[in-house]
Amino acid sequence: MLGLVLADDLFTLYLFWELTTVFSFLLIGQDGVGAPGRRSAVQALLITSVGGLAMLFGFVLLGQAAGSYRISRIVAAPPSGAVVTAALVLVLLGALTKSAQIPFHSWLPAAMVAPTPVSAYLHAAAMVKAGVFLVATLTPAFAGVAGWQVPAVAIGAATMLLGGLRALAQTDLKRLLAFGTVSQLGFLTALVGFGSRTAALAGATLILAHGLFKAALFMVVGIVDHQTGTRDLRNLSGLWRSTPVVCGGAVLAAASMVGLPPFLGYLGKEAAFEAFVHGGTGELALLAVFVAGSCLTTGYALRFLWGAFGSRPGAAARPAAVFVAPVVVLALAGLGLGIAHRGVDRLVAAYADGFPAGAARYHLALWHGPGLPIALSAVAVAGGVLLFAVTVRATAPMTPATATPGRPGWPRWVPPRVPDLLDAQRGYERAVRALDWSAVAVTGRLQTGSLPAYLGVILLTVLAVPGTALVTGASWPDDLPWWDYRIQLPLAVGILLASLAVVRARSRLTATLLLGAVGYGIGALFVVDGAPDLALAQFLVETLSLIVFVFVLRRMPVRFSTADRSSPMRLPRIAVAVAVGMFVAGFAIVTGGSRAGMAQPSREFIARSPAETGATNVVNAILVDFRAFDTLGEIAVLAVAALGVASLLLLVRTPQGRTIDQLLGPADRRAEEPVRARSVLLEVTTRAVFPVVLVFSLYLLFAGHTRTGGGFSGGLVAGLAFVLRYVAGRRRRVGAAVPVVPTAVIGAGLVIAAVAGLAPALFGDPVLESYVFKGDLPILGHVELVTSLFFDVGVYLLIIGVVLELLRTLGTAVDKEADAEAEAVAGREHQDEIA
Repeated sequence: MLGLVLADDLFTLYLFWELTTVFSFLLIGQDGVGAPGRRSAVQALLITSVGGLAMLFGFVLLGQAAGSYRISRIVAAPPSGAVVTAALVLVLLGALTKSAQIPFHSWLPAAMVAPTPVSAYLHAAAMVKAGVFLVATLTPAFAGVAGWQVPAVAIGAATMLLGGLRALAQTDLKRLLAFGTVSQLGFLTALVGFGSRTAALAGATLILAHGLFKAALFMVVGIVDHQTGTRDLRNLSGLWRSTPVVCGGAVLAAASMVGLPPFLGYLGKEAAFEAFVHGGTGELALLAVFVAGSCLTTGYALRFLWGAFGSRPGAAARPAAVFVAPVVVLALAGLGLGIAHRGVDRLVAAYADGFPAGAARYHLALWHGPGLPIALSAVAVAGGVLLFAVTVRATAPMTPATATPGRPGWPRWVPPRVPDLLDAQRGYERAVRALDWSAVAVTGRLQTGSLPAYLGVILLTVLAVPGTALVTGASWPDDLPWWDYRIQLPLAVGILLASLAVVRARSRLTATLLLGAVGYGIGALFVVDGAPDLALAQFLVETLSLIVFVFVLRRMPVRFSTADRSSPMRLPRIAVAVAVGMFVAGFAIVTGGSRAGMAQPSREFIARSPAETGATNVVNAILVDFRAFDTLGEIAVLAVAALGVASLLLLVRTPQGRTIDQLLGPADRRAEEPVRARSVLLEVTTRAVFPVVLVFSLYLLFAGHTRTGGGFSGGLVAGLAFVLRYVAGRRRRVGAAVPVVPTAVIGAGLVIAAVAGLAPALFGDPVLESYVFKGDLPILGHVELVTSLFFDVGVYLLIIGVVLELLRTLGTAVDKEADAEAEAVAGREHQDEIA
C-alpha cells in the first residue's frame, strides 16, 4: 500500500496494486487447509484481479492518449476524447472491484474468514481504500468527464445504501462491520469522485477517520471473540461490566463512525453535507441518499454496541492491557484529531485545493453556526436511533425466533425476495458456476487431445494475422541476391533434401535424425554468414534437442502410424505446412531487407561495447549488458517451463500404477545398482572426456565477453557432458557426478542472475548496470573483470540445472520405469516356473 500511494507511474501503481491482491489472497486463505478460507481467498482474487486487468488496459489507453505514463503529468495536462473516456471507465472498473462497490462487493464480507488483525488492516483500514485512493487521484483531472464522475458517484451512493441495509441484518459482529465497511467505502467513493473542493475535503477527512474508527472496531471484535469464543450477537451482551475499557473504546470509535461531535468523523460528515446542500436537483438527491445512509450507519452502530455490550447479563474474562491498547489508541486518535481540527484541515486542504473552491472556501470546524448541515446531522442521528428502536425487536439477535427462517437478522415483514436480490454472493456463485460450465463446454469442443489440431490452429492464426499484414503492407526488397557466398548453395540444397526426407520418413528415429540434420545445416549457414555465437548456440541446442527426442522416443512406437498417410486431413495439413513455410520465408526476406533503419542501433551497440562493458563480443554484451533484463525474463520462463514439464512427467503413472516420482527417491538416485549392457569402452572414454568438456564449458563462460561463448553456450556444453555420463552409466553416473537436486541448481542460477542484476541499485545505479574492473595480479598478470560475468554465471547454472532435470525426468525416470517393468516380468516368469 505504501508503494501504491507513493507511485507516480501508472505501471508501478499497477504492480503494487496486484501485489496487494496477492498478499490479500494469501492472508485470507491462511494455510489453505480450511475450505471456507480457500473459497473466500479465491473469490477475492478473482474479483479484484479481473478488475485489475481491466484497469491495466485502461492505463495503457490513458498513457498512450496522454503521451506519458506519469500520473502527475496526466493530472497536470489531462487528455480528452472517446479513447480517454473508455480508458477512464476501465480504470474505474478496477477501482470499484478493489474497494468492494456494487456489484463487486461480495468478496469483502466473504474475506472475514481471515484473522481479525488482517481484517482490521487490509479489509477495513488500508487495502480496500486503494480504489478510493485511485478515484481521488484522478478526479482532479477528470471530474468533468461524465464517464468518470457519474458512475463513481452513482455506484458509490448505491453501495452506501446497500451496505447499510445488509449490515442491519447481520448477526455476526465481523460481518456486520464488513457490510458497514462496504457502505462507508461507497460514501467515500461518491465524495472523492464528485469533483468539488468541499466534497474532496470531506472525502479526504473521512478516509482518515474511517481508517481509525473501523480498525478500532475490528480490533474490538477480535477481543470479544478471543475472550468469549463467539462473535454471534445472539449469544453476546452485557460485556460492558467485565470489559469496560473495551466497551469505552468501542463507543468512542462508533461515535466517530456515526459522526458525533467532536470526533473526526463528525468533521467529515458535516463537510459532506455542506458540499451538496446548496446544489441543484441532482446534488440534493445525492444529499438525501447520504442522509439516509448516515441513518443506516447510526442504526447498525447501535446494533453493534447493544448486541455486544448491552445491559443483559453477560460476562467475559478481562483482557490484558496490551491487548486492549490498540483499540484505545485508535479510538482516542479519532477524538483527538477531531478536537485538533485545524491541523487536519491543513492536511486535507493540500489535496482539496486542487478543485475549484466556489464562492467561499470551506474549512473544517466543530461549529459553523446553525444551518442545514448540522440539522441534517441531527436528523441522521435521530433517524438512526429510531431505525434501531423499530427494528431491534425484529432483528435483534436476542430474539432469533422473530427472524425469518433461513434468513437470520431479517424481520418477518421483509418480503422474501428482498434478501435474495440484495445478496451479491449468490450472484457471484451463479457466475462462477456458469463460467465453469462454459469452460467445460468449450474445452470439450476444442481440447480434443490432438497435437496436430492444436498446431493447426496456431499456424492458421499466424497466417491470418501477421500473414495478412505481410501480404498487404510489406515492401519487397528491390535488390535480392540468390546467395552471398557460393558455399550457401550446397548447404541450402542439403537442408532442403533433409527436410523432404523428414516428411517421407517412416521411422520416428530416422525423422528425428533428419530433423537434426536440418538444424545443423542452418547452424552451418550461420557460420558462413559470420555469426559464430549464433552458430554455436544452434549446434548445442540442436544436439541437446536430439537427445531429448531420443529420450521420448524410447517410450513410443518405432514407426509412424500408417493411418496418418490415408487420413482425409492429409491434404489440408500439407497446404497449411506449405503456406506457413512460404510465410516464414517471405517474412525473413522482408525483415532482412528492412534493416536500414536498424543500422544506427547496431552501430551504437558496437561502439559502446568495449568502453562501457569491456566486451569485444557484441552479441554477448547485448545479452548480458544492454538487454540483460530480457535475458533475465527468458531464463525465468525457461526455469518455470522446465519445472512445469518435469512436474507433469513425474506425475505420469507407470503400468504398475505408480508415479515416476514415487520410483525416484533421494536414496535411489545414488543407488549403486548394476547397469545392464554396459560398454566398458564408452565408460573409459567418458571418464577421460568428461572433465575436459567441463573445463571447455568454463572457458566458454569466461571467454564469452571477448570471444565466442557465454553463459548460455557454456551451460549447454556442461549439460552435454552430463548427458555423456548418463549415456555411459545411466543414473548411477549422473548422480555421482552431481550429488545435488537439479531444481536447487535451477533456483541457484536464477537467484544469482537476479542478485547480480539488482546489486547496482544498492549503490544508487540503474538495475543491471555493469562495471569493468581492471588490474594487474602477480601471477595472472593484467586482468579485466566485468560484473556481468556473475549474471552469466547464473545463466550457466540455470542451463545446467535444466539439463539435469531433463535427465532426471526423461532419462533416469524412464530407466526406473523400464527396470520396474523388467522386474515385474521376471517375477511373473519366476512364478510361472514355480507353478
